[in-house]
Amino acid sequence: MRAFNASTLALLASGRAASRGLVLFDFPSGLYGFWDGIGSLTVSGVTYAGSGGLIRADSLSLAGSLASATMTLTLSSMPDTVLSPGVLATIESEQYHQRPVTLSRAYFNPATRALLSVERVLRGYVDQMRHAEKPGGEATLSCLIETRARDVTRRGYRVRSDADQKQLAAADGSLRHAATAPNDDFYWGRLPGQVKK
Repeated sequence: MRAFNASTLALLASGRAASRGLVLFDFPSGLYGFWDGIGSLTVSGVTYAGSGGLIRADSLSLAGSLASATMTLTLSSMPDTVLSPGVLATIESEQYHQRPVTLSRAYFNPATRALLSVERVLRGYVDQMRHAEKPGGEATLSCLIETRARDVTRRGYRVRSDADQKQLAAADGSLRHAATAPNDDFYWGRLPGQVKK
């Protein structure tokens, strides 16, 4: 459940809030931030370059299982804009595979153009990038993004045990029987070795 601040809630309730999309790539060389507005926008110390309508995100279909969902984020370049073909080529030459990407939505007061809040919509990983060039200098970069649901099924060093839980909270003894439960034998009916006479 999202908790918007009071100013954002008031404008959303009145139907007067303006919103814009933000995308942030976290590559080894640094952060690439773009938003679908005009000019530059600074949020939490990160500057997002305005790209107008040159960014498009496909709809994301989520399932009830733990399977990771995918979506396509398309960046279209135009000469003499922030998203020039050269910028797209720079992004494509990055070590982008399995790097984090964050999609957010910024809410503004349309009367004052003041930024009210920024809410994260999706966090995921860049899986693939496909580059397509068109006549006239326009180029398109399609980023296939996997959601972070895949982290749920990933194996790691953490084990749900009493010792592991006490590393998180020393006084928490909720898993004190977890270590022995898988090794206990439970019998239904007669005990083994008992023969009906």
